[in-house]
Amino acid sequence: MKKVILTTVFLLSLLNLQAQEFFSEKRPVQSVNQFTKKVNDISYDIDLIIKNNKDKLAQELNEIDQKVENNELTKAEADKLRNEKAEFYAKQIEEETEKQSDKIKILINNKIEDNINFSSDMTAYQKQLIENKSLFMVEYRLLGHSFLLIDETAYKDYYASGFLSSVGVGMGAKTRVGKETSRIYWKSMLDVNFHLFKIKDNKTFENINNETVLVDIDFPVTNSRMNFTELNWSNYLEYDFSKRKYDEFGNSIIKSRQSFYVGLGGFLGYSQLSRQLEYEVDGEKYRQTTAAKFNSNQFIYGVGAYVGYQNFSLRTTYNLNSIFKRSFSDQNIFNVSLVLELF
Repeated sequence: MKKVILTTVFLLSLLNLQAQEFFSEKRPVQSVNQFTKKVNDISYDIDLIIKNNKDKLAQELNEIDQKVENNELTKAEADKLRNEKAEFYAKQIEEETEKQSDKIKILINNKIEDNINFSSDMTAYQKQLIENKSLFMVEYRLLGHSFLLIDETAYKDYYASGFLSSVGVGMGAKTRVGKETSRIYWKSMLDVNFHLFKIKDNKTFENINNETVLVDIDFPVTNSRMNFTELNWSNYLEYDFSKRKYDEFGNSIIKSRQSFYVGLGGFLGYSQLSRQLEYEVDGEKYRQTTAAKFNSNQFIYGVGAYVGYQNFSLRTTYNLNSIFKRSFSDQNIFNVSLVLELF
């Protein structure tokens, strides 16, 4: 029995060592040394109980033999007394070792419970190594530059855009497509973007007979702008090049955006066009903003692509439909932006 108990203790100690290494910071797990010491103490007590009772039995048997030699007991009486003493001390050993065995059972049961908790904790730990299938995300277009692509070369010089001519913000989710090990993601975002264009040579745009044209302003202006506000629903398929990593125990660590990634997709949306004029009259500065359709295509759609590393990406978008339904030339917005995405 003692050999079986010690073997069980040894196996449980190995599992306990793993549990202690894994979760020593998470919850107190009884150390191998503590557990083994308690078992060894109980084992020593069992040995001591057996030895003490055997010594007492041997002493009483010697006394019986001495009485037989002194003719104080007959052989039959001595044999009967020897059997009684042997049964008595055997029962003593059984009862006292049973109490110690109960202590070992309690220790082993506690250890089994620890190992069950360890298994549960291990499952939770492994789940933490795998990124959620869907992740909520927020994106910021920090540095954006928008161009107006115009078919008619003669009109290109009338438009200009500064280095920072586009900003935006969006929110949405990124979802893994397929198995946990898949590198393909579907990203769906709802975003608001602003594009700012400057019109030169003291001109602005106007809707005349359902055609948007550039016209001269009757008075000098310091600034003439054409501004777009877009509300888009964007969808992209993304491929993540992040290498798979493993912890020290060989468990897979599945996290996206640890390295480079690329995306390709498009968007649908609604746009609002506004005209802005800034000028001075008698030393007073004025800003006049007019929001109207101006014969523009308010329903917009386009394509986009990006390449990124971790939380930053360089994204390009192109509006497939022209800004205006009818104008002197097709005018499409092309944008390049540095994007920060947070999960």
